Amino acid sequence: MSSAQVDKILKVYRSLAQYPSITSAKLTWLGDNQLIAHSSWSERNLERSSNQKYSVDYVLSADTFKVVTSSFPIDTTSELLSKTSFNGHYKAVLRSVPGKDKDPTSKQFIEVWNKQCLLKNYDLSAIDVHGDVYCDGEFGSFEWSSEADKLIYIAEKKLKKSEPFYKQKSLDSKKNDDKSDNDETTKGNEYIYKGDWGEQLVGKHIPAICMLDTNLNTIVNLPGIPDDLSPGQIIWTPANDAIVGVALKHEPRRLGLVFCTNRESWIFLLKDGKMEKLSSDNCSVRSPRFSPDGKHLVWIERDLSGPHHNAQRIMHINWDDSVKKPNILVDVVTKSITIENNKPFYGVYNRTFPRRCWSSDSRYLFFSNPQRSNVRSYVLEIETKKLTEIENDTSSLSILDVKNNILLFSRTSLVDYPRLFIGRFDNKNLNRISLGEISSEIKAVDLDNITYEFNEYQYNNDEPVRDFNYIYFGPKMGADKSYPLIVVPHGGPHSAFANMFSLEASLLTLLGFGILQVNYRGSTGMGSDNVEYLQGRVGTTDVIDCVTATKQALNKYPWLDPQRVGLSGGSHGGFLVAHLSGQYNDMYKAVVARNPVIDIAAMFTISDIPDCRNALFKDERMALGHDVCAAAVNQQYRQTFTGEPKCYAEELTMKMFKCSPIVHADNVKAPTLVCIGKNDLRVPPSQGKHWYHRLKANGVKTKMLVYDDNHPLSSGPVEIDEIINAALWLLDHLDASN
Repeated sequence: MSSAQVDKILKVYRSLAQYPSITSAKLTWLGDNQLIAHSSWSERNLERSSNQKYSVDYVLSADTFKVVTSSFPIDTTSELLSKTSFNGHYKAVLRSVPGKDKDPTSKQFIEVWNKQCLLKNYDLSAIDVHGDVYCDGEFGSFEWSSEADKLIYIAEKKLKKSEPFYKQKSLDSKKNDDKSDNDETTKGNEYIYKGDWGEQLVGKHIPAICMLDTNLNTIVNLPGIPDDLSPGQIIWTPANDAIVGVALKHEPRRLGLVFCTNRESWIFLLKDGKMEKLSSDNCSVRSPRFSPDGKHLVWIERDLSGPHHNAQRIMHINWDDSVKKPNILVDVVTKSITIENNKPFYGVYNRTFPRRCWSSDSRYLFFSNPQRSNVRSYVLEIETKKLTEIENDTSSLSILDVKNNILLFSRTSLVDYPRLFIGRFDNKNLNRISLGEISSEIKAVDLDNITYEFNEYQYNNDEPVRDFNYIYFGPKMGADKSYPLIVVPHGGPHSAFANMFSLEASLLTLLGFGILQVNYRGSTGMGSDNVEYLQGRVGTTDVIDCVTATKQALNKYPWLDPQRVGLSGGSHGGFLVAHLSGQYNDMYKAVVARNPVIDIAAMFTISDIPDCRNALFKDERMALGHDVCAAAVNQQYRQTFTGEPKCYAEELTMKMFKCSPIVHADNVKAPTLVCIGKNDLRVPPSQGKHWYHRLKANGVKTKMLVYDDNHPLSSGPVEIDEIINAALWLLDHLDASN
C-alpha cells in the first residue's frame, strides 16, 4: 500500500465521520406558540477514538414548524440515561463519572435537576443497594412516576459478598467481633459461575427492579419477581400503583439476547409484591406501552418456534377490563397482506415502539417497521385495526416521538445521513403527514454521482418461496467494465439491509466501488414464510441468491466489471463470503470476512446462542427455542444429548459440518482478509482463526486482524482500523483505480 492511498482513504473517512446519527428526540411545549424539539445525537470523535454524544434543542413555531432558533450542541457523553418528569419540572440523569487515582473504576450517580439547578445527587456506589444500572435496550428503563417523586429502573442485583474458606484474621479482636455479625458475607463462593446475557450484555447477570424515592431519599429493590425470571423494560401503570414490564426466563441457562427475539418471556404486572403474567406462555414479548388515557396496553409478541428473528404480532389489552385478556391488533404475516390505500404489508419486524407512540385521543398507535429494502412508518387504528402507511419517498422514515399529534421522525437513505423531521397528524387523512426538516444539512462529501436502486428478483420454478431482493449502491453510470463490484450479504441470518446511511458503504462507493447489498431468502421484512424458508437450506439457498444477485447486477449495470468482483460480510455474512469464495472461486476475486462462521459443528456448544443449529435442516423433531446454530439444522437446542440416540447426535454433527464453509476451504483462491474480535461471544474467534490457518496452509494469500473487541467490531479505534484495512485490501486486489 502507498502512503498516498492511505491518506486518500483516511481523508474520505474523516469527511464521512462528520455525519452524526440521531439517537432520540422528544417534543415539549414553550408556551402556546412555540415548541422545543430536544434531540440527541452521536458522532465519531476520531481524536478521542470514541463516539461523542451531544444534544441540540430546536425552538419551533407551533403553527409552521419553522425553526426560530437552536442551541449549540451540548456534550452529553457522560449521560447514560435521562428522563424528564411528566409535568416537565424535573429531569433525572444517570451519569457515569471516572474514578480517582486510587480507585479508577467509574461510578454511577443519579442526579435530579429542576430548571434552575441540581437539586439532589445520589452516589449509587456509596449507597450500595445494587450494582450498576442497566442502560441497554434489552432491559434498561428509567421512568418517573406521574407525581415526579419516584423513579424506577433496572440494576444488577446485589449479592452477598464472599471470602475464601481460609483467610488470615485481623489481630484486632474488635474487628473480628464486628465481622462475626456480618450476614452479608459467605465463605467459598467467590468462584461460583454466574451466567450473563451474552454478546454485548457481558456482566449483566441478575437484573432487579429498583425504586428511588426522592422525598424519602431512599433506594429499595422491589420484591415479587420469581428467582427464575429476569425483569426489564419496566413502566408505571396509569394509576402509578403498580409496574408493568417484561420478565425473561433464564433457567436453565441465559442465552444470548441481542438480536434474538425468541427468548421465552411474559408481560407482567407487579403490584404489592406479587407478580401476575398478562401475556401467554410459549411466547417472546417486548416493548409494553400504555396509551395516554390509560385504557390501552400494547406490546410486540411472537411465538418461540422458528428462527431467532421473525415476523411478530402487535398485542393489546383493554386495561379497564377486570379480566385483562390479550387480543391481536396486527397478526403475523406469512407472505403479504393489503392494508389501507391498497399498500402491501409484509409483517411486523421492529423490536420496539417509540416511548411515546400514541395520538392524543389514544385512538391511534404509531410505529415504524422494516419492509423489504426500506423502513416505513404506520398508523394503526386501535378500534377498527385498520393499518395505514404514512406516505414517503424512497428514503427510510422512522418515528422518534409523538406528542399532541405532532411527530418527530428520523429520515435517511444510502445517500443521505439521518436528519430530524417534524409533521402533524390529521385523523381525517391518515396517510398524509407533511414533513418539515428541522436539522440543517451538512455537506461533508459529494454523493451527487452516487445512486441506489431497489431490485426484486423471482425465480421461475416451483419452490414455495421464490423471491428475494438486493440494493445496488454505487456510480450512476460509466464506461463498460469501469468499476469493480463488492457483494455484501448481511449477517443474522434473519435480518435485512434497509435503505439507510452507512459510513462503510459510502466510503467504498467514494473510492470507486459499486456495492450490492443482498437480502437473500431468509431475510426479514418479506413475510414469515420467507424468513423460515432458510431453515434447512443454510449454505445453499442463501449462497444461490447471492450468486444470482451478482449475475443480475453485472448484466443490469454494464459499468460493473465481472472480472473485478469482491466479497465483504460479517457473522453470517462472513459465513456466506467464505462459502462463495469456495464454491464460486472463479467469480469472486477478493474477500473481507469479519468474525465469520466457518464450522457450525465446532461452534454451537461455545457460542452464546448455541441453539443456532436449527436452521440447517427440518424434520419432525422441530420444537421450541430455535435460533441461529440449532436453527441451522432446524433442531431444538437441548442442554444435553441425554436420551437422544447416538446416531441422531452423529447425524446432527455431520449436517452442521457439511453445510459449513470449511468443507470448501480447499477450493478458495481469492486473497482473504479475516477480522476477528477476541471478546466475541456470538461467533468464537477460533472460527476465523481456523479459516485463516486453513487458507494459509493452502497457499492462499491471507491476512488476519485480531482486535480487543466483541462481535460488531464497532468500538472507535477498532472500527477505523478495520474499515480502512478492508478498503485497502479490496483496492489492492480489485484495482479500483482502473
